[in-house]
Amino acid sequence: MMRRFFMHNRVLSSSKGRVKNQSDFKWYDTSVPCRTACPADTDIPSYLEAIHKKDYKKAYSINLEDNVFPEILGRVCSRPCEDACRHSKDGNGESVAICFSKRAAGDFKKNKIKLKNYSPKTNKKIAIIGSGVAGLACARELHRYGHDIEIFEKHKTAGGMLNQGIPVFRLPRDIIQKEIEQILSLGIKINFRSPIDTYDELKYLARNYDAVVLAMGTLNANKINDEFSECNQVEDGLDFLLRTNEYNSKFVGSNVVVIGGGYTSMDCARTALRLGAKSVKTFYRRTRGDLVILPGELDELKKEQGSMKFNARPKKLIFTKDKLVKIEMIKTIIDKKGKLKDIKESEFNIKADHIILAIGQTQNYEAIDGLENYRDKLKTSITSHHLIKNIFSAGDYALGASTLIEAIAHAKKTADRVDKHLMNRILKTNSIEIKDVASTNRNLKMNYIPLTSMSTLEPSRRKNYKEVELGYKKNEATKEASRCYLCHYKFEINNNLCVLCDECLLVKPVDHCIVEIEKTQETVDGDFDYQRINPKKTKGIYHGRLLIDHKKCIRCGECEKACPTGAITIQKIEKVHHATT
Repeated sequence: MMRRFFMHNRVLSSSKGRVKNQSDFKWYDTSVPCRTACPADTDIPSYLEAIHKKDYKKAYSINLEDNVFPEILGRVCSRPCEDACRHSKDGNGESVAICFSKRAAGDFKKNKIKLKNYSPKTNKKIAIIGSGVAGLACARELHRYGHDIEIFEKHKTAGGMLNQGIPVFRLPRDIIQKEIEQILSLGIKINFRSPIDTYDELKYLARNYDAVVLAMGTLNANKINDEFSECNQVEDGLDFLLRTNEYNSKFVGSNVVVIGGGYTSMDCARTALRLGAKSVKTFYRRTRGDLVILPGELDELKKEQGSMKFNARPKKLIFTKDKLVKIEMIKTIIDKKGKLKDIKESEFNIKADHIILAIGQTQNYEAIDGLENYRDKLKTSITSHHLIKNIFSAGDYALGASTLIEAIAHAKKTADRVDKHLMNRILKTNSIEIKDVASTNRNLKMNYIPLTSMSTLEPSRRKNYKEVELGYKKNEATKEASRCYLCHYKFEINNNLCVLCDECLLVKPVDHCIVEIEKTQETVDGDFDYQRINPKKTKGIYHGRLLIDHKKCIRCGECEKACPTGAITIQKIEKVHHATT
């Protein structure tokens, strides 16, 4: 492989077009941390760039390809990409609002988009049990592989926890329906009110279909003890959300206590407030830093007159004449080893006539009578995706409780495994596309634009189920997308053309984005390390080379504009999914 005279600490080939060099993949994975952090491998910088150019159709198409449910995830994704965003780590303000931007692409696209199949019809039939995000994502991918898909769903609607668990004020049902219909319209058959309850029924499917995928989620709520389980004023969080979301039940206590520190606890607390509870208090046994919720959600709970306390767990229930009136809590502490411990004699009582337990959930291995005998294989199917004979598992049923984006990612991998099992082929592959460009169309000012906040419904108007987050306007979406560093662009200095005039060093906005180097060294795994010049040794006279460090570069283009000799070049590096030929 031909290489440039000098390279970054992650090597990039000098090839153009579509390549598959491992060094190119390494460069991309370390240079684009947001995409690397996304379980579904969503091409985040490309869709943010498209939004900046007001090409909403392209932005939506990228998301549709990668994460299956763009408009849904634009509202309820757990956003691991934003935690990885370089923007917040370089001292230039908060992470780019990647999730809100994804929603904007869906809000502003005009036409329906249909993805191409990877293969013509194969005449293979696949049964999928469950139509939650994993079941639907797996169904779509397997359809693209040319297979006939039939889904078996025990409820009256598709979507699983999208409909049954996530409240309408976070995820409007028309959005869910639109993206589900987009999948079913491909020709996927779904049977509603068709539970698969017994192992005999499962075996029947296994005999009559070429493959079966179990995508039944995690519906077994975790318990505290028998006292809590046997009290009719104590309710599991998933049951509470199911009856309010799916069956429109409006019952709620006056003094509600929610136990838990995750997405479900927030949904339960905010739903209880909308149902008319006078007081909703949420308790979490660990610290605020241990919460697993969406950014800003705690603030929204506070606006809606709910509260959350930390470092406290439930101890026992207190009754008056067989009626629950209070719950006894005890304060907790995290010791140096990270273990949770009770604080002696720290008990306190809270008024409660309705307790909602949102403390996690697991797979229901007994949902199909007889399948519990394969519990061990079910647990190991995370990597194999393959249980017994032609039976596979997908999403939370394999992983345990996970996020929507993790379930989708696992479902896509399961689809790959099923297709390989049936057809002995690999139809999808990844490549790196490299092309020279003149500019990133960014400027230095874009790096210092503050985070664009999303407008929300006034607290006084939240006594119903109207969507709280109102979305970006077009100009807001464009402005926010412009903050992205576009880390898939690579700036390099051709030291054969560099005259060491220092112009690039004079305009660099970030310490060490351009460094003076003495030598490089290739490591055992193919990386390049560089050794910087020691100014004391040079006595102010520099005779080495210059390097643009891609981990520090913010792609503003100031150095390229300042270079008088054209020594600084720009390449656009993209990782693309495509069918093998």
